[in-house]
Amino acid sequence: MVTVKTEKKDSATLNIDGPTVKQAMRAAIEQGLATQYQADLIEWLFAFGKMNKLSLSQLSAELSYDANTTLWRVFRGEYGAKLNNVAKKIERYKKIAIERATYSKASFVETSISRRIFKACDAALISQTIVLIYGDSQIGKTTALEEYARRNNHGQTKYIRMPAGAGAQRVAKEFAKACFISTKMPYESIVDGVFKAVDHNNLILIDEGHQPFLSYQAASTMKVFEFIREVYDRTHCGMVICATNVLRKEIQEGKHAQMLEQLRRRCTHPIQLPSKPPRPDLDKIAASFQLKPAEGDALEIVKDMIHTSGLGMYVKFIEAASRIAKKEGHKLTWAHFIRAHDLIKKLGERK
Repeated sequence: MVTVKTEKKDSATLNIDGPTVKQAMRAAIEQGLATQYQADLIEWLFAFGKMNKLSLSQLSAELSYDANTTLWRVFRGEYGAKLNNVAKKIERYKKIAIERATYSKASFVETSISRRIFKACDAALISQTIVLIYGDSQIGKTTALEEYARRNNHGQTKYIRMPAGAGAQRVAKEFAKACFISTKMPYESIVDGVFKAVDHNNLILIDEGHQPFLSYQAASTMKVFEFIREVYDRTHCGMVICATNVLRKEIQEGKHAQMLEQLRRRCTHPIQLPSKPPRPDLDKIAASFQLKPAEGDALEIVKDMIHTSGLGMYVKFIEAASRIAKKEGHKLTWAHFIRAHDLIKKLGERK
């Protein structure tokens, strides 16, 4: 059981945990003090503040409150009145915050792969099921999941990157961080806090879902997936597990396949992404740098790069070429890309 301490209203930090706000909003809805939409707005503000490391004072100022007490009482369920006016202020601020975030993340290019991932995320939330997404490394999975989480940054979507060699306790802590729960508690308290912080309105995005299989401890691997399954069973949230084909192989024919059957039965039809990004996606990324589709020597370099290193390296080389062009005061061309490639290749060949 999570013990929530009564703390002072700290102007430097938003010193409230996720389960406290979640429970406060559930109570407000039950008491007729807020609609589900208004509660979602308040949870969005709390999550926005936590993720952007804003203090209670800063959030209060953004909503034109002279003191911290209003939001403090709202987040803790101590407001004692209808939340209509508070929600209206948050709604106005949310539009501005989203516009600012859109401008700051204009570099994201929506591709056919990211669109498939976005649709899978939407489907998981709407159907309250688990969706498995498989794909090779460096084809844009993580970038798409992070962008989806950013666009849906309102306390509803929680992005969790599975740590390398993950064990159950470490994974539980990653869940706790995403739910704004202190990790300085016993494992049982952390798990209980996660169950309280998540419900059917949430979407959990689990990236690098194959990582537990890279652990040398088989028992630890299964504990991780049992924890994930229990989170789903208890909360009825939507869930996306994104991984390399290592996870698909383990589920289908690995030594733990029988034990993983319980998880598989909770999943909709798995989504298999292509082994490499299609050419239109590459051209679209190039166009975002004002480049025409690659041809000739540049195209051959791109093909080899995508085959050996993936999409991430392709983008990094275009960015390097862009810096060369900017330094010289020229418009970016594929010639700059070839120069960047040759320069880095020569550096790698030096003894």
